[in-house]
Amino acid sequence: MIDKKLDSAVKEIEDLFEVNDEFLLKATDEFINSMNNGLSHLSSTRQYMPMIPTFVTSIPTGKEKGLYLAGDLGGTNFRVCSVDLKGDHTYDLKQSKFEVPKDLMKGSTSDALFSYLASKVKDFLKEHHSDYDSDERLKLGFTFSFPVNQTALNKGTLIRWTKGFDIPDCVDKDIIELFQSHIDLLESKVEVVALANDTVGTLLSRAYTNNDEESNAHTIVGSIFGTGTNGAYFEQLDNIPKLRSLDVPKGSTGMVINTEWGSFDNELKVLPRTKYDDLIDSETFNKGYHLFEKRVSGMFLGELLRVTLLDLFDKGLLFTDLYKARGGSLPHRLAEQWQLNSEVLSYLEIDDSTDLKMSQLVLENHLRLPTSKQERIVIQRLTRAISKRAAYLSAIPLAAIVKRVKPQYENDNKDLEFGCDGSVVEFYPGFQQNILKAIDIINPLKGTNKKIHLRIAKDGSGVGAALCASTSK
Repeated sequence: MIDKKLDSAVKEIEDLFEVNDEFLLKATDEFINSMNNGLSHLSSTRQYMPMIPTFVTSIPTGKEKGLYLAGDLGGTNFRVCSVDLKGDHTYDLKQSKFEVPKDLMKGSTSDALFSYLASKVKDFLKEHHSDYDSDERLKLGFTFSFPVNQTALNKGTLIRWTKGFDIPDCVDKDIIELFQSHIDLLESKVEVVALANDTVGTLLSRAYTNNDEESNAHTIVGSIFGTGTNGAYFEQLDNIPKLRSLDVPKGSTGMVINTEWGSFDNELKVLPRTKYDDLIDSETFNKGYHLFEKRVSGMFLGELLRVTLLDLFDKGLLFTDLYKARGGSLPHRLAEQWQLNSEVLSYLEIDDSTDLKMSQLVLENHLRLPTSKQERIVIQRLTRAISKRAAYLSAIPLAAIVKRVKPQYENDNKDLEFGCDGSVVEFYPGFQQNILKAIDIINPLKGTNKKIHLRIAKDGSGVGAALCASTSK
């Protein structure tokens, strides 16, 4: 049993994180409004999602062929891949992963970062394609998972950094030019021909591997639910007013749009707002931005749990005996920001061991945090409230896009599917099921017999970036 006062305080927090049916419907409508605003305005503001044109004007069929390279800077790692497209929904993939040194992520220079990335491309070619002797340069698609103002397939300037990066002299610079100049300095036979977002890559790679004759489903969204969250989808040109003043490839009927949905509802018109959300926002360098992402993505779920636990501690309801036993301190991994990650939460989420003994071990191993049974019950309840809210919120953009694009598919009977990538959607227990439950509540396919599926898109950013490169002329 839990102490009555503690139980009441925990219930109060659980209620704060509850997402009801009415909210889901209202937030989906607000998401569609934000999409419309973003598709109409060339300039990006806090008020609506950027809805960035990617200049990718077709979705793969699975028949594409050729050898292409991909570079993927998605967060703390830089991945280099070669993708040999076989033309039958299959491919051969070679890849290497390199950890980006912390000192290059903050307080560094664009030259230092891109010199490092170019050197890793050269190392990759030496290891995996030392026999490449053609005079033709290999085409590389660059997955750059940060907000970019893209003006062509191979042109885009950085709007702002996210995910812990902060290199001021990169902002407003052309990312492709920076990367290509450092590749050329190393005399590598590589041409960076396409700038891809990881969500665009996820959409393209899933579309390439999806044989719709077998799956009976169209791939309509590429989405990431990992360290961050974002999504891309294919929009009809007629519905993108801001493209009228830009050069669009002749004969195009539509374009993949990178929504940057992490920035949905920065004004908090509909999104839930707790003091814990405000506290986490205040801890970040992009305060007031990406407020949807700060409620959903893996980077923030652990921190949400940590600050709720500290709130209960401040009220004298949790860890009081531990605090005394340590002579007036808490373990530093609990006391310090960003020390609790979503992988730890995934273990706590599903623990059904006697007296939550597995949680006891996990908390001691990862946080050096001894706990009582009562404290472990509280920690699990809060973990589940936070993760369920994140999954239910994640359903909103997916359902909104289904509502928006379903007229494109009204003349066939195939289902609709989302290509998903990212550690949270792939590995967090129950996350996919909770997304689908919330989508059922919103019911974006009302009036049809079609179903919605979530599909994990493996190697999304790498293969997708190669597919982007394959579309360059």
